[in-house]
Amino acid sequence: RQSEAGGCPAPLVLIVAVADLLPALVPGAMCGTGVVQAGGGLFGRALALRLAALLLLGTWHLHDRFDRALPTAPLAPLPARLLLLAAPVAVIAALDTNAALRGLDLQTPVDCCTVVFDQVRSLHQATTLHGVSDSTLVALCLLLGAALATLAAAILLRGRRHPPAIRATGLLLLLALAWIPVAGLALTRVFSAYYYGVLQHHCPWCLFLPEHHWVGYAFLLALLLVLLESGALFWATRLARRYPSLAAPAHRRVRRGAARLLLGLALYGLLALLPALLWRLRYGVWISG
Repeated sequence: RQSEAGGCPAPLVLIVAVADLLPALVPGAMCGTGVVQAGGGLFGRALALRLAALLLLGTWHLHDRFDRALPTAPLAPLPARLLLLAAPVAVIAALDTNAALRGLDLQTPVDCCTVVFDQVRSLHQATTLHGVSDSTLVALCLLLGAALATLAAAILLRGRRHPPAIRATGLLLLLALAWIPVAGLALTRVFSAYYYGVLQHHCPWCLFLPEHHWVGYAFLLALLLVLLESGALFWATRLARRYPSLAAPAHRRVRRGAARLLLGLALYGLLALLPALLWRLRYGVWISG
């Protein structure tokens, strides 16, 4: 428990530093975009490594909980191996974060969000991403989200009587891995405009600022819930299939995970769609016209 509790705040602390604390020290920085620019790309790598460490520690914690659920401890070697794997990743993530902080340029002014606007050369380019229009991106986000929610609800309801099949949780994991990047792109390219009040400001870091009510942290929580719980559901059913003695605790974990995944989807949907609907009701049109 202590390792899991210690692993979760580490990426969050770095995000808080990049989004809310360090911009005051970097000349020209208005949000985390300027800090990342001043860091020369090291902050992106540090965040990726911290996320990898979090996923490894979460997997270890899942195995450790199952292993402690039975007196026979059928999974004893697996949690130990996972912890040995997670430890060096966590150490490298800490060293990389230290290098990013030490290498932060506090003298050279940065362009910050003007970099985002400079990437837009035309209206067509502003509303498309590699040939995919923003409307298509939103439709794909809603379609994948609806499919993910339907399958998670089916697993939760069926789980009251029968354990879920590994094919169902495997499909759930694939849908989640497909939905998360689409949802992130739809957020930064479309839904964030209803918080900023302007179009073509495709900056995710501004969502973490107090003038936007720190809504970025809630979006991050929603995406992490979907990612972590979809993986936990698949892995729990896989372990139950391999170790029949773990069927009962795995069944309970799947039900809790499905409920949390639905909570993450509901949180994302509420935060993304409610401002857009309120804008439509107030002005009679969508922000894009």
